[in-house]
Amino acid sequence: MGDIRNPDNESAFAASRLPDRIKARRTVAGAAAARNFLQQRAYPAFCERLAVVGRPLLLARAEDVTSQTAARSCLVLAPHPDDETLGCGATIMRKLAAGTPVQVVIATDGRHSHHSSKLSVDALVEAREEEARRASAILGLPRENIAFLRFEDGRLADHRRLLRDRLVDILDTMNPEEIFVSSIIDRHPDHRVLAELGRELVQARRDRFPVLYEYPIWFWDPRIWRVRHLLELRTRIVRTEEFQMRKREAIAAYHSQVTNLTGETGSAPLRQGFLRQFLQPEETFFEVIVPR
Repeated sequence: MGDIRNPDNESAFAASRLPDRIKARRTVAGAAAARNFLQQRAYPAFCERLAVVGRPLLLARAEDVTSQTAARSCLVLAPHPDDETLGCGATIMRKLAAGTPVQVVIATDGRHSHHSSKLSVDALVEAREEEARRASAILGLPRENIAFLRFEDGRLADHRRLLRDRLVDILDTMNPEEIFVSSIIDRHPDHRVLAELGRELVQARRDRFPVLYEYPIWFWDPRIWRVRHLLELRTRIVRTEEFQMRKREAIAAYHSQVTNLTGETGSAPLRQGFLRQFLQPEETFFEVIVPR
């Protein structure tokens, strides 16, 4: 038997005498820390590596619609402030440079992106809306061409009918040639609800049938994939070229999302690997053929 006066032996001896409930607490805490590491760091890093490998395969059968889309008026539907810039920022700039009308509609207030003891919900909502205005100005979008519907973040499904009515009014007023909306494959429920409504709105049109493009945000997460979905994708690209630098600036305008705004440990910003997906030589869309 070793000398228990040895510090290492003393620690082991003390640990062996701990009450079972303390040992259990340590076990639970260790499991929670491991789970948090997997969710917050390991799995996101895996998805980012998957994007690097998988993106060329996705683009290999993509159709370049840069020239066609530049001259088509469009309505961009974003579930949250920042989705419009991440998914369509360069496409918006290309259209505006060609003198093409663009209207952006942001459906929710983004209030649940952070849980902070330093920043109130109202202050976060106000900050995210102001960030959206700054980002839109960098893209060149006139202030009157961005609308905030201010539904509660994460609760679009609870307001589906009212949201649909609001979108019908906007669509009737603008009558765009294209609609860009979040992808139905995305894991976030607000993204899916808005995508479903985008399809409903196109199907219900009587006079003009806009081209419908879905832009993926959380696409590189294999937990959401279904083989049928992947086989059905009609991938389209719009080149970013001279607009890439301004898109980077517009993304950076979303301070609450790309930096740790409050310094709290639970307020992790969007990962750089995730953001790189939206700073590629092209923006990626999935064209949706809606049954008439």
